[in-house]
Amino acid sequence: MTDAPGPGAGGIRDYYDVEFHFHGNEPPPDVMSSRNTPPRQVADEQLSRLQRRFARPMGINDAYDTLERHNIVFLYGTPGNGRTTAARVLLRELPRGSGVYHELTPDADDQSAEPLTPELIGEGDRMLLDLSDAEEDVWTQCHNRFPGFHKILLDKRSFLAVVLPPAHADRLSPDFAAYRRVVNRPDDLEVIARHLRLRGVDPGDSGQAPKELTDYLSDKPPMRELAYLAGIIVDARRTAKPEESFADWCRQAIAAAEEEEDDFVPPLHNGPQRALLLSVAMLHGAPADLVHRAAAILRRSLRIAGDDRPLLEHESLTERLREVGASRNDEARVHFDKLRHDHAVRRFFWRNMPDLRRPLRDWVEQVLALPQFPEEGRKDLVVRLAALCALTEDADRLAEPARDWALRYDDPARLRAAAEWLGWGVRNEDERTSRHFRHAIYTWAIRPAEPNLRRVLVDVCVNVMAFTHPEQAVVRLHHLARREPLDEGSGKNAARHVLLRLVEMDTRLRRYLLFRLALAPPRRNGRQQAVDAWLFLGLLTMPSRPEHALLQSPSARLWLLMCWSDVLRSFSSRSWLPHLQRWITTTDAADDPELVHLALDVLVDAAAENYPALRQIYLTARKSLSAEKTERLLSRIEEAQHRRPPLRADPGKGIRT
Repeated sequence: MTDAPGPGAGGIRDYYDVEFHFHGNEPPPDVMSSRNTPPRQVADEQLSRLQRRFARPMGINDAYDTLERHNIVFLYGTPGNGRTTAARVLLRELPRGSGVYHELTPDADDQSAEPLTPELIGEGDRMLLDLSDAEEDVWTQCHNRFPGFHKILLDKRSFLAVVLPPAHADRLSPDFAAYRRVVNRPDDLEVIARHLRLRGVDPGDSGQAPKELTDYLSDKPPMRELAYLAGIIVDARRTAKPEESFADWCRQAIAAAEEEEDDFVPPLHNGPQRALLLSVAMLHGAPADLVHRAAAILRRSLRIAGDDRPLLEHESLTERLREVGASRNDEARVHFDKLRHDHAVRRFFWRNMPDLRRPLRDWVEQVLALPQFPEEGRKDLVVRLAALCALTEDADRLAEPARDWALRYDDPARLRAAAEWLGWGVRNEDERTSRHFRHAIYTWAIRPAEPNLRRVLVDVCVNVMAFTHPEQAVVRLHHLARREPLDEGSGKNAARHVLLRLVEMDTRLRRYLLFRLALAPPRRNGRQQAVDAWLFLGLLTMPSRPEHALLQSPSARLWLLMCWSDVLRSFSSRSWLPHLQRWITTTDAADDPELVHLALDVLVDAAAENYPALRQIYLTARKSLSAEKTERLLSRIEEAQHRRPPLRADPGKGIRT
């Protein structure tokens, strides 16, 4: 036995003498923001909205019939036709059973589970495996597992929709070629109309669409661009004159979209005017006083000479805004008079003035710390800067500014900005960008991190990744929990608490965390062993009694056995006895006799080579179980004792089992 730091108030403690406490006995997690809605509920709401705006392409009903009859379907088609959206909607349209919807994401960062792991599939689950951007090795790995996985789908009455990579769509094995279905392009006008109706805009008769719109659609832009155009049409309608029609809104929206893409050149060349122009573009919709102060900061940082005249001779803010094509609304917020002009201005300066990029990032850092900055404005500013960086920087470097802010600053505003930056990347529609951000978060999570960076990572995992990639959120929170300080104060153990709260909402995530605690990844030191034991016993204290759901799965029973064995072997009875008592008490209250037997068998098998633990299990059971159940438990203990290996001599430690 060795001494090592443990999660108790005593600081340096014997790992075999650690007491575990949960929830109410410790301070709440120190997380910058918090959501009350369970991630699964949010995911279901997002799927519902997606279904309402989905324009059904020709042949989609055939794909649904294939999925419903055979529990699997392989979708392929031209990139940009909405293959992944179609897969999500098909899974949403299936009859709702006891299972849940979740997306299987090949995650090369952590090899604790393959994307097609049968043991992690629940009864009636509806799953999406998006391989549209998969590399050769990932495709081969998944393809080789399809036959065995399909059998699991049939046995568990679960469903899987696979989006095939274009390069390998014709390489599907003959056993599954019959389940391959093409996703055709939906009617473009119907796509636009559905997006508009969901945003409260009635497009009227789509057959009367203006020529500008039909010409725009003739180029067959990707579905995401149609959704973006619909958003501009909504903005055009919001600022339209009473006499303007749907056709006018479309013309204005298309002109604005084209201005963003063309080589827009601002007509202004004066330094102070350009500083104000860029400030308005970056802070579009912000209070006028904030824009004024931010423009002054930008002028000073770029060494642009100010107005040397007396203050009363300066131009008013209203006049200066008018010179750059902007004005204040009734709420004193600044907007350009021209639709989506802010997008064009930002892109022009970023693309055409490379030397301005670093000073602009420094300026954003200063502006974020201004006390009068509204919270929603900070998020907009961060997202706009991140989108600009994505235009010119490599995807694998995009996450670095967030880490830089978290390490250099200590104020809440810039720490929240760092979290917003990472959240933008994780949510990004471009899967390659999202994957790079998730990889960066994983890389930082597996290393010791400064407190502020750790706070930011926990925040992003629980408030963003838990909704988009919940299993990957569990992986990263688990690594963060293993590397947290072991003292119990000041919210320094946020990842442990957040992780348990996250999995408490979802039986599948509880099963996934149990899988990780039992099998992967390997522990590197005693502290990580203590944290894993803390998390395992925390799973057992949840009011939803997860052991009941987990005991029904043979694989989960094995994981429970392995975790119990580790706890009983590595820690003193003072640490695990209260949890053992609760396990037995909860087991005795179960209505299903088979469940009772399974629960007791897990304990006995976990302590099969640990006589003191077996004795404690029996003594505890005698106080809680009926005579019949106690007799059966004693019989199982005797069986376990007969299977014990013989005593052997150890020169260094004497006789041991």
